[in-house]
Amino acid sequence: MKAYKVYDRMGYSWYSVVVFAETAGRAKALALGTDTFPSSDWDFTELSARRVPSLDKYYHGDWEMDWYKDEDRLALIKDAGYQCDEDSFDPDECEKCVGKDYCSRYEEYLDEEVETDG
Repeated sequence: MKAYKVYDRMGYSWYSVVVFAETAGRAKALALGTDTFPSSDWDFTELSARRVPSLDKYYHGDWEMDWYKDEDRLALIKDAGYQCDEDSFDPDECEKCVGKDYCSRYEEYLDEEVETDG
């Protein structure tokens, strides 16, 4: 199975979902109806799917990568550059996050802290 990042083609939403499918069209169909892209708010034609080959190796039978599963979160951060959005960023939560050592947003936060303290 191939990993696809499915996102809003017009850029209205900052969010995306990674799904495993054989084709980009099938990836969009799978993404439509998820929490990220509820079918009541999104249409198939509003979505775009882009291959993320670095995540192919994480296919283990589930068709969607789950941000709330530590293994998936680590892969998304480490191999695909995912991070929390600005509104969700919480340094206290970062300390507990499995991906903190690979997260560019957390790294920027730590650098700013050093500059402020130094």
